[in-house]
Amino acid sequence: MDLLMDIPKQASVILDQNLAKKVAHELLSISCVQLNVEHPFTWVSGIKSPVYCDNRKIVSHVETRIIIADSFVTLIAHHFKDVEVIAGVATGGIPMGVLIADRLKLPFIYVRQEPKEHGLMRQVEGDYTAGSKVVLIEDHVSTGGSSMKAIQGLLNADLKVLALISIMTYNFQEALGLFNREGINHVSLSDLDTVLDQALTEKRLTSEEADSIFSFRSDPKNWKK
Repeated sequence: MDLLMDIPKQASVILDQNLAKKVAHELLSISCVQLNVEHPFTWVSGIKSPVYCDNRKIVSHVETRIIIADSFVTLIAHHFKDVEVIAGVATGGIPMGVLIADRLKLPFIYVRQEPKEHGLMRQVEGDYTAGSKVVLIEDHVSTGGSSMKAIQGLLNADLKVLALISIMTYNFQEALGLFNREGINHVSLSDLDTVLDQALTEKRLTSEEADSIFSFRSDPKNWKK
């Protein structure tokens, strides 16, 4: 994949743990992240999961929306100062991406999983200049496959991807391995480990339930078995 030469090799961006905990608290408090070991959720892939993440709820809660958007802006301003365009993964990354672009006074575009099959057949929507440096916003990352499709769409449009930034990641080895192989710089405001620690602190989980969910993170496809 020669186009991936345009992506900077993975950098070490350390998030403030207090910020990660604050984001985790917000996700739990408005039920963006739901935890249920006894009655697991079924993902589109068929995986039985004790965790369900729906970050689309964030934009409906004003205080949480402000906290999450400000966290993105702080991270981008400190670590990706060269950014010229904010992009959002359709559809979950669009509303937050617009808020971030507005705060940073930058153009916004969005990218689909696949090009449209009619009209102008675009995968990337919006006005942009070839060679522009982009930060891509994702609502959450599980296996990383959908994020990679969006990144490839940006690269095919001759855009340079500085980083993929998500609200939460499950920290699946599959995603970590994929991003490392392809040289993707991925940063997340929070992750499943922090969410579980916060849920324990807030007594939303027992230690046994947390251990079960940790085992799911290690081997999601075989957890229910």
